[in-house]
Amino acid sequence: MKVKDEQKYDRLIAAAIDLLAAGGLANFSTTKVAKQAGIPQSNVYIYFKNKQSLLEAVFQATVHTESVAVAAAIDDNAELAEQLAMSIRALYDFALAQPAVVTALQVLTEDVALKQKFALKADDTANQKIQHLLTTGVTQNILQPVDLNLLRYFLTRPIFHYAEGRRHGLYSATTTSIDELVVMVMGAVLQPTPFQTWLQAQSE
Repeated sequence: MKVKDEQKYDRLIAAAIDLLAAGGLANFSTTKVAKQAGIPQSNVYIYFKNKQSLLEAVFQATVHTESVAVAAAIDDNAELAEQLAMSIRALYDFALAQPAVVTALQVLTEDVALKQKFALKADDTANQKIQHLLTTGVTQNILQPVDLNLLRYFLTRPIFHYAEGRRHGLYSATTTSIDELVVMVMGAVLQPTPFQTWLQAQSE
């Protein structure tokens, strides 16, 4: 039995991310991933049972990478609403720095049937921290009482769109612009009273 090589595994994941970001699911195959990674195609199946298994591993890797970056920027001692604002800014910085990871993740999550087959790693503490933040926000009547997936959508997709627009020169590169976007997103996910309280604190 061939021994798994962690570096080869990482190269396959990185190659899969780049291919998904560049061509989406329609142009994705294990053959292309192996070629991009510089690894014989037969070796792909040492690490992944099939194409579905590879895609799930990419999903887990991209969610984890994003979650680590966001969770690291959150001050646990801050008010919950402010923690959310911190997460938005951190996600924006991440999207600018790692556009391929963000695009690959969006490709995977936009395919609803495919996403339903994926499972997140149980030991992904960074993602669990963000999930706990959202759950607590709903329980404490700070966030809108809607499905957590919908909250995640509003907390991520506008940020991804804005970051992509910034990279392509669609939006101006000013601090005020991201500040305005943060206010818009917070206004969408927070309940009215917590939003007004948070907004007032920004001017103090």
